[in-house]
Amino acid sequence: MKYDFVVIGAGVSGITSAITLAQNGHHVALLEKADRTAPLLRGFSRRGVHFDTGFHYTGGLGVGEPLDICLRHLGISDRITSFPFDEEGFDLFRCENPGFDFKMPIGYANLREKLCMAFPGERAAIDGYLGQVRSTCAGMPYLNLDAEVIQKSAMHRVLGATLRETLDALTGNELLKSLLSMHCLLYGVASEEVSFAQHALIVGSYYESVRGIRGGGLSLVSAFDARLAELGVDVLCSSEATGIEVAAGGELSGVRLADGSILDCKALIATVHPRILLELAPAGSFRPAYRKRLAGLEDTVSAFLCFAVSENPVASLAGANRFLLPDTGCMRELGRRGIGAAPLYLSAAYRAGGDEPAGLIGICPALLSETAAWEDSRTGSRPEGYRRFKAHALETMQNRIERAYPDLSGNLRFVEGSTPLTIRDFCSPLGGLYGVKHMVGQYNPHPTTRIPGVFLAGQAVVAPGLMGAMLSGLLACGTVLGHDLMKKELKACC
Repeated sequence: MKYDFVVIGAGVSGITSAITLAQNGHHVALLEKADRTAPLLRGFSRRGVHFDTGFHYTGGLGVGEPLDICLRHLGISDRITSFPFDEEGFDLFRCENPGFDFKMPIGYANLREKLCMAFPGERAAIDGYLGQVRSTCAGMPYLNLDAEVIQKSAMHRVLGATLRETLDALTGNELLKSLLSMHCLLYGVASEEVSFAQHALIVGSYYESVRGIRGGGLSLVSAFDARLAELGVDVLCSSEATGIEVAAGGELSGVRLADGSILDCKALIATVHPRILLELAPAGSFRPAYRKRLAGLEDTVSAFLCFAVSENPVASLAGANRFLLPDTGCMRELGRRGIGAAPLYLSAAYRAGGDEPAGLIGICPALLSETAAWEDSRTGSRPEGYRRFKAHALETMQNRIERAYPDLSGNLRFVEGSTPLTIRDFCSPLGGLYGVKHMVGQYNPHPTTRIPGVFLAGQAVVAPGLMGAMLSGLLACGTVLGHDLMKKELKACC
């Protein structure tokens, strides 16, 4: 069958791309290697509690805000129900050395007031930081629909100052810098590596508003699936793309599947890890410098994850996540510390149909090298040594959580866990929890490639998270259909 577009990868970026193209009258096929769309976003359930593995909470989902506009544009906003996080403390920060707690409130004015109360001698630094976050977000294309799509905005994330450099220029207060860097845990890049512009792109929306989605990522996937069916997109699950077919003139002609069949198409959007793109493209399609650049892309940190259920509601996790930092230096060493001395992130888990937390998800950054001894094994066939290692790691996480938060001690039963090897097998070939790293000095790929008709989307292009993935899909479609058209469509949803 012939298609106008084939989209490889049915994650958030791929689904966003497929829906947008179909809404513009194109015949689209959406390929997914797994047996269902968006496998990571779906999460899993244990003992009646659903655990989100690809979505926890988001900014920008308030009425008229960027993510709300995106969901309206995709035709799924009325298929999901969101709920607000605690306005006075959507993220609860705790530093153990020195001992310090802070409730991160919603709203720039509210945040400024609470920060100045906690750090009365740092008003100038706080104003400088918040002002730079707001101005940076205002210049981001698609985050601001009036911002021009130019290369300069992307270069700020490659050549600009790091988050650490920006904070160092504003203040010498290590505790304040640690607090303002805590969201590095949400994108897996140390404060000394991530550009301030990339950091602002991610946290700016949280400072505006914070919401969750009833049913989590699974309800979002259900909305996506219904919209894809409504638009007549051919969703081909259990269909692995193994090659890009190129005509004699060098332009795209189709996509080859694992079963040997070929889907003819005029254009392709690939949302795979950039290294996989190199495996799909015919030899000689890309210049050596471009191949070297994609092959050399670094991934974010990996992680250990634990999943726990509770027979009684965990009220303290309602509408608020927890960030536990052992000291003020840990965000500069993200992923380079052992599990007993690394920062932790905790988020609520819910029973199907429930609106009170019935468990939690814990994330502790790590490096893939921590599991190097078993790198040749695969999920389902790990040796006994690995199982003992995993059990010890999860026990260490449990002990840290219960020691730091006595209100959780005795109420939780830890039922599942994962390691950097799990993430390597299910998320990213290099084990990165958030895929390709966005850092100063690393030139991440843009939507256009050297093969005419082949485009890239995915978190590697813009940013991780729900909003980053959606913006990436929209940016790729704008590259194909015209950015003026895309912005016009989005503005119509405001």
